[in-house]
Amino acid sequence: MGMAWSRQQGDAARAAAREHTRRCRERRRLMREAVRARRQLAASHAGYLASLGLVASALTHFALGEPLPVSDHTPPAVLVHRPAPAPSTPPPLLRSIQPAQQDGAAAAEAPPAAAARTEGGVVGGEDLRVAVRHRSLAEVAAGLEEYFLRASAAGDPVSKLLEASNAEYSGGRSSFFGVLCCMSSSSSPSVSHDRIDSMHDRIGKRHSSTLQQLMVWEKKLYKEVKARERLQIHHDKKLAALRDQEYSRKVNVDIQKLKGAWDRARAQLATASEAAHAGSAAISELRDTHLARQVLGLCHATRDMWKAMRQHHEAQGLIAQQLRGLSGRTSMDATTEIQHGATRALEAAMSAWCAALSHLAKHQRDYVAALHGWLKLTLAPSADGAPASPVAAELAAFVDRWRQALDGVHCAEVLKSIKNFAGATHALYAHQGDELRAARRVAQCTRELDRKSRMLRQVEKSHYDSYAPAGLALWNRGRHWMEHDMRQVHHAHNEVVQRKEEIDACRRKLEGEMKRHAMAIDATRSSAVAGVQRTLPAVFQAMATFSAALATALDAVCRHGSYVQ
Repeated sequence: MGMAWSRQQGDAARAAAREHTRRCRERRRLMREAVRARRQLAASHAGYLASLGLVASALTHFALGEPLPVSDHTPPAVLVHRPAPAPSTPPPLLRSIQPAQQDGAAAAEAPPAAAARTEGGVVGGEDLRVAVRHRSLAEVAAGLEEYFLRASAAGDPVSKLLEASNAEYSGGRSSFFGVLCCMSSSSSPSVSHDRIDSMHDRIGKRHSSTLQQLMVWEKKLYKEVKARERLQIHHDKKLAALRDQEYSRKVNVDIQKLKGAWDRARAQLATASEAAHAGSAAISELRDTHLARQVLGLCHATRDMWKAMRQHHEAQGLIAQQLRGLSGRTSMDATTEIQHGATRALEAAMSAWCAALSHLAKHQRDYVAALHGWLKLTLAPSADGAPASPVAAELAAFVDRWRQALDGVHCAEVLKSIKNFAGATHALYAHQGDELRAARRVAQCTRELDRKSRMLRQVEKSHYDSYAPAGLALWNRGRHWMEHDMRQVHHAHNEVVQRKEEIDACRRKLEGEMKRHAMAIDATRSSAVAGVQRTLPAVFQAMATFSAALATALDAVCRHGSYVQ
């Protein structure tokens, strides 16, 4: 009965060890995924901010080449200028680091260029309302560019937390990957711990360094847990052999030798368990003291960024409403190759903006999902039965709410609006191409008409030179020569008539091409006005709606997470 109970106990211990090893392997995978997702999030965040500046520049260059006026009857845009509030107070868990966060809830200020065009202002309480009127598409684009740049600057605090431009972790023995390579070739656990601790102190408590250090610990923990599982099996075998000998009392078997082997296996298992416990404790300390503050700070900074972007995109939406008074009938200037290139650049910039926003949303979801999966696994009791800390449970709940908030806000409508404007720009690009081809045909017909006109003048001159001497000599020559000279004169006259007919046909062709060119210019102007009026304001309206929804969702997460102690 005792042997059966011992076997059951050994089987339970081995099953628990296998489960712990499986969980550590999954934790290692998720932390590796979190490190990769953070890098992708940093890159996509920097790319999104860069795409805003690219769109601003491309839109300005496009508008400068489109001389489209705004009607004087168009109502002005009323922009709200609010004084910058104090930075948002971080939750209690963050007060020890006091991250410098810029509150993004402030409304975008009126740009200096727009202030020069101010027609009137109304002060209401602490807000300053400024009426701004834009006279042309170029002025509207200048106002939009100012807020694009402000929106891009609103993401700088998040860029700092994500270390979007930090290239320190490019490899080498001084990086965490270099430390990991050194650890893989080191057989002494104390040397590995010293290397990690020294690197931890030298690099500091940046989010990327915390994640990479956690990845190093997770890899080390998995190796130690795997080794402990093998030692557990070895220990159980030695214990089973000793129990079997004690039960069966076989002769010629040294029981002291079996006890010594079991004692050594038990000591090795205890050492491995202590190493695994130390690794698990180091991970818990990093998670509770550094990762929690960094994650909360990143979520708060992201919320503030989208609050600021909401204000800036709302201001852009108000400015874009003046495009309703845009008119292209007063301008019949032909499209140039430079304008054609600017339209193509605008289409490319809008497509890049669309892709950057899509990548940013995806990588943010991937990062939060990987982090949440890892945190959930760290909540499971350790091998010695110790429960997770309250901070770990609150942090996992906080990240889970973050994940749900991101899953509940979609950017499909924004992407659709941006694609619609990119499609309208592509259609305008096609119209401009047709206009340029019509202009080239006009130029070709003009050159052909000039060439034929020069040939006609040469033929007329030749005909005159040959006709005058022949007419004077008709009385002094015979009838045969008279008929020959008359045929030459008739042939020259016919050639002149033919040349004139060709010139008339060429002139009619030129007039037709010029009419088609004028129609192409009108179609281009109509396409420019219709495309800008119909699709550009919708882009900023959709962006403001998306930013407001995301800021509201993240604000709910941050307010709930402010009670994490």
